[in-house]
Amino acid sequence: MIEYPNFKSTTLLKKEKRYYIQKYFRKVYGWMSCGLFLTAFIAWYISNTVQITNYLLNNKYFLLSICFIQFILVFIISSLINQLSGKTLTTLFMFYSCLTGFTTAGIFSVYNQNAIFTTFITTSLTFLIMCIWGFVTKKDLTNLGNIIIMGIIGTLVASFINLWLQNSLITSIVNYLGVIFFTLIIAYDTQKLKNIAKKISLNEHDQNNLRRYAILGALMLYLDFINLFFIILRMISNDDDDK
Repeated sequence: MIEYPNFKSTTLLKKEKRYYIQKYFRKVYGWMSCGLFLTAFIAWYISNTVQITNYLLNNKYFLLSICFIQFILVFIISSLINQLSGKTLTTLFMFYSCLTGFTTAGIFSVYNQNAIFTTFITTSLTFLIMCIWGFVTKKDLTNLGNIIIMGIIGTLVASFINLWLQNSLITSIVNYLGVIFFTLIIAYDTQKLKNIAKKISLNEHDQNNLRRYAILGALMLYLDFINLFFIILRMISNDDDDK
């Protein structure tokens, strides 16, 4: 007797895996959005509170300490993902988002509202397009990721050196390269998260595990969005100054 493969069970398994991947990404984007809204609200509130703004402007060491704490928080969330509970990681991520609001509040006094709004719309559309591409593409972006990381490090080094040179041409080149690299890393991170989702989907009943990796994904995409936002904002501001 000839036995045929159970195509029905295979189809159901694929649908189930697709369902849990979509569930994972909904949680990732949900927590990421919460972090961005919290950052935006705190930055706006601080920029409209003269006392806090003056304190931050007159206490640069306080801002540096906040930046150091942010670095530690990213390290803790990334390195202790399996040791900490989902609720603890969520608290750390929300705390990180609050601190980012403190360090970015100055944009409302440096850049005009039209530039900020234009940058937000541009960043959001770019982010959405690259997320979709990173999710649906069949091409393995692993090798591209190594190039992107090297490119980002190169642009950071060039930006640091240009603090002394103050060369407008170097500034423009760094900004354009930064936009390219941080745009591509969105797709790279999205595909990376999709691979994570495929693994944790086998343990979908462990809600704490799902929560932990959703926060990790939210942090990754949150950082991609914030970095791309500020690079585009600097680019738009430089273009306005040149006119």
